This record gives sequence, C-alpha cells and structure tokens, in this order.
Amino acid sequence: MSTTPASSAPRVAVIGGGPAGLMAAEVLAGNGSRVDLFDAMPSVARKFLLAGKRFVTRYGERREALQPMLDAFGPDALREWIHGLGIATFVGSSGRVFPADMKAAPLLRAWLHRLREAGVRFHVRHRWNGIEALGDGRWALRFSVPDGERQVEADTVILALGGGSWSKLGSDGRWVAMLEQAGVPVAPLRPSNCGFDVSWSEHLREHFVGQPVKNVSASCTGADGTEYRHAGEFVITASGVEGG
Repeated sequence: MSTTPASSAPRVAVIGGGPAGLMAAEVLAGNGSRVDLFDAMPSVARKFLLAGKRFVTRYGERREALQPMLDAFGPDALREWIHGLGIATFVGSSGRVFPADMKAAPLLRAWLHRLREAGVRFHVRHRWNGIEALGDGRWALRFSVPDGERQVEADTVILALGGGSWSKLGSDGRWVAMLEQAGVPVAPLRPSNCGFDVSWSEHLREHFVGQPVKNVSASCTGADGTEYRHAGEFVITASGVEGG
C-alpha cells in the first residue's frame, strides 16, 4: 500500500544509498517518518548488485557489539524479508543466501519500488559536503549537485556512508575527513581483504575469472619470522586473486 507520512511527522535525512541506508529508510518510513535519502552517485545501491559475504569474525574488535544485531537479523530473517519482496531464495553450499535466479537486480528493483510506495524520496547526484546544527534541534545539510549547491534541513540525520573500498561505486571514504574536522572520533579505515597479481594464461582468464576457489589454506612468513596461516577462499580475477 502507498502511504503518505503526516506533515507533522519528523523529517529524516539518510545520507548514503547502500543497503544500510535503504534499510534505515525502510524502518523509518514504516514508523511514520518523512524520509529523504541522498546519494552522490547517479543511482543507489550500486555495490548491492555486487553482493558478497558477511562473517561476524570480519568485524574484529566490534564483533561483541555487532553480534546481537546480526543474531536478530540472521539468515532466516533475511530470507523472510527477501520473500516479502516476491523474490525466491536458496542457501548455497557455503551457507550464504542467494536469489533463486542468481541476479540481484530484480531484488533491488522490488525493494526500491516498495520504498517509494512507503513515501521515501530519493535524491541522487547529491554529494554531502557538510552539516551544521541550527540550534532548534534541527540540522542543515549541504550537498553538491550538478547545478551548484543545495541546502536541506532535517530533524534527524542518519549517516550510512560506507567505507572506502570502491570509489567508482561511491565508497570513497571522503566522509572521514569531514567528521574528523567536526570533532567526531573516527577509527581509521583498514582493508578487509587482499590480493596479488598473477599472469594467468588466456585460457584461464577466459574460463575461470570470477570463480571462487574454496577450502584454501594460505600461509606466509612475516618480516619477524612469524608464520601466518589462514583458511578460507578467494576469487580468481582477470589479473590475479582477491579474497578475505
């Protein structure tokens, strides 16, 4: 059903159109807020179309704080949410959840349609440039837009800015300096994966790029002589391998 939030409802600005920002917008709109979602790119959720995997161990020192959140929205809850969008799923041999047709685009289209029906307004090509407290509990936001600059006021601001992993898809980490200048403590961004270059044969590049290599045990010796060993998997890329 299409819904229209009351004009007296709080206005919330969500900055960042990745899965976190979209989910925040969905919860907020479902509770009656007027939601405006802003993203610097021409379209939202670009990295969602290149979905990967999620393990609680990847959160390092933040694992203890995030574990309850992941438990509250685990694989079963995720599948139920996706089924609510009319998309069938299955669980692969790795334990990960996939759309039945192995395509993320239909899922994203259904999700965006439901968000618009709920009253969420999308503003793309809006690059966040700053925030200022107005003194009455509201916030003024500045955005660079194609024809100049735009200022937006909101009662609440949600930052869903992503990391610095893929600048061409919007994750460029520019927000770190902005928050630091505003006096907000920010933990330095660190890589969560790694890779190395390999001169693959043309045959291998033609047939195996994008394929996962599973049940791998990798080891190396550090500069101090310590041997490191890790089990996992990696993906073959056109120029080498990449993995966690």
